[in-house]
Amino acid sequence: MLFGTALALANHIPAVAQEAPSEQEETAEEARELETVVVRGEYIPAPQRETSQVASFLAPEDLARQGDSNAALALTRLSGLSIVSDKFAYVRGLGDRYSAALLNGSPLPSPEPLRRTVPLDLFPSNALDGATVQKTFSVNYPGEFGGGIIDLQTLRQPNENFFHVKLGASANTATTFDKGIFVRGSDTDWSGYDDGLRNFPQPLGLVLSLDQSLNSLDDDAIEAVGESLVNTPLNVIQEKDLEPNYNGSVEFGRIVEGKEFDLGIIGVAGFDSGWATKQATRQFVQGGVLGNDYQTLETNYNATVNALSSATINWYSGHEVQATVFYVHDTSKEAQIDTGTDFNAQGSSGEIFDESSGWFERGLLFGQLRGEHTFDDLVLSWRGSVAQSTRDAPYERSLRRYINDDGVPAYQVANSYDIRFSDLTDDIKGIGGDAEYTIELSDSREAVLSGGFDVSSTEREYNFYAFRFAGGNSISEDIQIQRPDFLFSPDNIDPQRFVLQEITTPNDSYEGQLDVYAAYVEGDIEWTDFIQTTLGLRYEEAQQTVNTFDRFGNEGAGAVDLENDYLLPSLTFTWNFAEDLQLRLGYSQTIARPQFRELALSNYFDPESERSYRGNNGLVDTELTNYDARLEYYLGPNEFITIAGFYKELENPIEEIQYSTSTFVFETTFINSPKAELFGGEFEYRTLFEFPFDNSFFNDRDGRFSINYTYTSSEVQADENDQVFDPISRSLRDASFFGLDGSDLQGTPENILNAQFGWESDVEQLTLLVGWVDDRILQRGIDLPGAALPDIIEDPGIQLDLVYNRDFEVVGREFTLGLSGRNLLDEAHEEYQISEGELGRTEFNTYDRGQTFSVSLTAKF
Repeated sequence: MLFGTALALANHIPAVAQEAPSEQEETAEEARELETVVVRGEYIPAPQRETSQVASFLAPEDLARQGDSNAALALTRLSGLSIVSDKFAYVRGLGDRYSAALLNGSPLPSPEPLRRTVPLDLFPSNALDGATVQKTFSVNYPGEFGGGIIDLQTLRQPNENFFHVKLGASANTATTFDKGIFVRGSDTDWSGYDDGLRNFPQPLGLVLSLDQSLNSLDDDAIEAVGESLVNTPLNVIQEKDLEPNYNGSVEFGRIVEGKEFDLGIIGVAGFDSGWATKQATRQFVQGGVLGNDYQTLETNYNATVNALSSATINWYSGHEVQATVFYVHDTSKEAQIDTGTDFNAQGSSGEIFDESSGWFERGLLFGQLRGEHTFDDLVLSWRGSVAQSTRDAPYERSLRRYINDDGVPAYQVANSYDIRFSDLTDDIKGIGGDAEYTIELSDSREAVLSGGFDVSSTEREYNFYAFRFAGGNSISEDIQIQRPDFLFSPDNIDPQRFVLQEITTPNDSYEGQLDVYAAYVEGDIEWTDFIQTTLGLRYEEAQQTVNTFDRFGNEGAGAVDLENDYLLPSLTFTWNFAEDLQLRLGYSQTIARPQFRELALSNYFDPESERSYRGNNGLVDTELTNYDARLEYYLGPNEFITIAGFYKELENPIEEIQYSTSTFVFETTFINSPKAELFGGEFEYRTLFEFPFDNSFFNDRDGRFSINYTYTSSEVQADENDQVFDPISRSLRDASFFGLDGSDLQGTPENILNAQFGWESDVEQLTLLVGWVDDRILQRGIDLPGAALPDIIEDPGIQLDLVYNRDFEVVGREFTLGLSGRNLLDEAHEEYQISEGELGRTEFNTYDRGQTFSVSLTAKF
């Protein structure tokens, strides 16, 4: 538009000026001067030029350069982002409840009971065309917004026909070729799919289907059910040397061109499998006393299957329709042994020997149909999606034995063997539509008026079944020391030894529903050639319900019915006040709703974090007020500097707290802190440069360097009379009980740093990547006199990676070799607590992550 203004001015030069060569030259020079004056911001890249928001973008070439296998790893390279547990993206350090993940603009359900957002490690990077991380709220996005919106874009139309086959392998220094532990499981465990071994056995399935109480059956029937449970394949932990990890994928794309349209077809399918071993130190403290001191050996076998298919029709008249289907199936098979001392263990030594195993299947199926239609100045777009996520966890087993006088694990205490089944289903349906109308204000300025709606419905059902083998007091010493499958063999399952019992509570299971209806209007106006504002208003109405129950349909306590509506404004101001230098300002109001798991009073044990959770039905929405400013200076086509500041006020922020149900027995729950303030700044610099060396190697390569840093200061505040709903006593208590005033906001680190350095040419890319996330409060403790629980602190540490890709040809066929090294500094995963007095630092969950080295080869057809 700016260039068009210059041409328009040039066209108004009087024709007579062309008669004299000197006047013609003078006029041409004036036109060139006009172009130079008017064309401002020529180095601003298209994504930043087209948006009025504070945003970061992940381009397809970034995905290729970084070599990350999934979206979670790729997003760590963007300014202000940190990844928790290698899965969940935190924008500006705020928790996942303050971030939302979308796929092509549509919401996704999460297969994780403790999370609202879907784990981003489920999305393979080769299925993505890029990602947008928007840090200022715009009203066309959902109102649940605090740190940012992450919008993943899948592949659409290929630039050319292609067919790629990729094979890869990797090894980890803490796992590969070392001893690991596992249970045999079924014959198809290698694939991540169970062959039916872990289904409810027929006698137990019949009891559940008839809504019978197991404990009400006669002795013979109970014994038959107990003996029907799968024993040796799931109960015996074995040891083996762990082999390297393997992966493979197939990608294809095809373009079909017609006279009035073209059709693009994309397909991606992959399989990834591998082992991971953790040897962790886990210490639990209370009141300055070390009560539990464990050494944990845990091995997981992970298998992931993913597939994406997309078909896009483009009519040359300005219409596009795309259909996308995305499928992920991710399984973790876990075996774990804990040794050490436990405060509550019986016997003089307090030594325990715990075994546990589990099978955790996560699935996600997503289907979307969307379209975009252009009618001169009017653009209409629409989308509809259905998605289902599942999590199935059959035969979660935990067995506690004690070390006898001979140093051998023995079953000395009754009721120490538990078996649990659980399943979760999350269904979400969404439709939305948008309209944009462009009004030409002048030859160089325009106004875009837009509006739209979003409707989504999320339904979640979680079912939990718990069983325990009671008895065992009368068994002889020679039976006590037998291995688990002999100990609980059919010979020992009878009324005189072990009897299967069902453990039920009214809060075992829960179901939740969230219906959101939203509409928005927005105006994007260019007041001058260099000043642009966007003003929008979003109306959002929601009803959220949660009900707990047991398997007989008996309702539990604490039903939730939250119904509210909000008017959420958003205002951004962009001023391109000097050549390639622009200022952005933003203001908005947003919300964050409590998650289903946080509201349900059901007890839930998370095998990944080794924590027991219970919800709080007294939680309410968090309301946020956001202020943003960013100065952007574009020094050249591939070079820029940005400096940003942000400030947020949070009313009723939700935080995790840890408390004790009895001495050295802990649970985690959630509270609404009264309020919090958060402010900080971001710095980012990126450049593509020529090496200052005059030789053929460096002459053929361009250097690339980028660095981004985020500083965040957060503080939870509580006035003298502020009260908090206590989920333990289920009453209002003074906020001082939770030690809130002046503490950091849970989950928010002070410093985040990412840097990249490397080179690229027509045939190769090499990138050194550095990431650092500062300490953060993982879970808040409670400062009770004589029984204080210190905050649990997570130290993600420094991540140093090296990625190399090289294209080459063999007998006319193109190949790509990929090499990478991850965690080259061999940083450990650290979770710790600091107690006053001599005890000092204790390790809550600390283990070596090891270094990972991988190689891949891609053949292109």
